[in-house]
Amino acid sequence: MRSRVAPDSDDRVRTGRAIETRRRPVSQPHSLSPLNLRSGTAMPDPQPNPPSWLPKQQIVVAQLASGILEYAQHAAAGGSFRLPYPANLQLALDRLTLLAWQQDAPAPTSVVDLLQLAEQPFDDWKISLADADVDPDESLLAYGRPTVTCEELGSLRGDVEGEIRENALMRAVMDKARAADAPQSYVAFRKLLIRHPAIAALDLDSRLAEPDLALLAGEVRDAYLPAPPQAIADGVVRTCAGCNGLRLPLDDDRSWVCEDETCPAPGTAGVDHPAGEGVWWLRRELRTFITAPGRAELRIADELSRLGVPVRLWPDFDACDVAVFGERPWIADVKAWRNPIRLARRLRERLFTVPAEAEKAFIVIGQEQVRAHPRYLDRLRKACPQVRPGQRVVAVSEAEFVRAVRKRMEAAA
Repeated sequence: MRSRVAPDSDDRVRTGRAIETRRRPVSQPHSLSPLNLRSGTAMPDPQPNPPSWLPKQQIVVAQLASGILEYAQHAAAGGSFRLPYPANLQLALDRLTLLAWQQDAPAPTSVVDLLQLAEQPFDDWKISLADADVDPDESLLAYGRPTVTCEELGSLRGDVEGEIRENALMRAVMDKARAADAPQSYVAFRKLLIRHPAIAALDLDSRLAEPDLALLAGEVRDAYLPAPPQAIADGVVRTCAGCNGLRLPLDDDRSWVCEDETCPAPGTAGVDHPAGEGVWWLRRELRTFITAPGRAELRIADELSRLGVPVRLWPDFDACDVAVFGERPWIADVKAWRNPIRLARRLRERLFTVPAEAEKAFIVIGQEQVRAHPRYLDRLRKACPQVRPGQRVVAVSEAEFVRAVRKRMEAAA
């Protein structure tokens, strides 16, 4: 772990309900000069051969997202934050400065300015990010907290701490369940994280007494953190009925919003838990990459079970997300990425392996993503030819997958 320099006492920054910062000047390189600028606009002139010192926009934005996630993790832990800022934040600031110089655009002058910029939609940035795999309406922060966009970009760059935690925890769960020949425990673990991103301490204790979860009690507790102080008001912790996650306050302390951007019913108030009795909240990276796609996985399994289709969730310890039919099985990997271009990049790098016995294989996009972006599948297939119709793995919507399964059932009847 990188060592931190202990600052004087007046360099401490108190953390509140949102990310807060202290101004720190950016180091200015002196030997570089912008090339081929067009004054008065944030858009650069076309450059077939960009200068060697110019950083790639994808890397800069993803590095900024990683720095925000790291900083948010420190803020969520409570207590006081000590400078310096995470290295990724400072590096992103320096590299955005180079992009701004090259485009003759105003550059953020400090990490504080950078975080304020991260609150704005990319369409409002004066620095052009046409090659950064982001949509104009997306932002990295909302209400001072990382967005799903930030999570996705951070995972592409390598949110190292988050990926280590998620991968180490899920590997430990799979190893222990496999050693005990208890796939039902692995399934119970996944279902708990999907259905209860926030859970009262007493409720969690009672669930861990159930046989399927008792085996993984330690790993379950590692998956949760105490609800943050900003979630507590009037002695209670508020939850959302749409996703069973937390509702957090806006700056006016009177408006409460679901923290999950992919929640299917974010305006629905859930149970209020007494704060004094303890409330646990699933870790950030698990909420993004386990809970969000997991809602679609459980919906698919429930719908197909009602149709009488044999269905298995996470068979063979997560060989895929959903497998249907016993003979000539169909398998599916369910995705809940907000941006289809970023998902395409991830799939190009790492498409799941299809077993030889599988008749068909699918990338299934959850209904929340398709509703939010009607052209989601068109954009995904264009950016990732490996999942176009006719390929071994085909990208479809949640509804299209269910219809295809139903059609096969009806043809076999």
